[in-house]
Amino acid sequence: MVTTVNTTDFIEALGWFGNIILSIGVLPQVVQTWRTHDVQSFNWLFLLMWAFGVLFTFIYIAYNDIVLAKYQWPLWLNYLVNIIATFYLVWAKYYYGRLKKN
Repeated sequence: MVTTVNTTDFIEALGWFGNIILSIGVLPQVVQTWRTHDVQSFNWLFLLMWAFGVLFTFIYIAYNDIVLAKYQWPLWLNYLVNIIATFYLVWAKYYYGRLKKN
């Protein structure tokens, strides 16, 4: 018996897989920063552009999902994890950077 995979299910699985990878991908940097407090190499422009980029994109996705009543949960997972991680890294850059100066 041959089983065919529904294209929509396959694309949904790809979305989940990709967004899980992206969500997990930021965690090594967060853990390393948490342990070492080393933020010297972080570029402010990169951090701020990344932080506000994921925040604004999440707002866009959430708004459209609510209006269309079709929730893209893989995107929500990715962007929520990245918002938390990115704003932690921004905070760490500020906080640990100040500690190093004193």
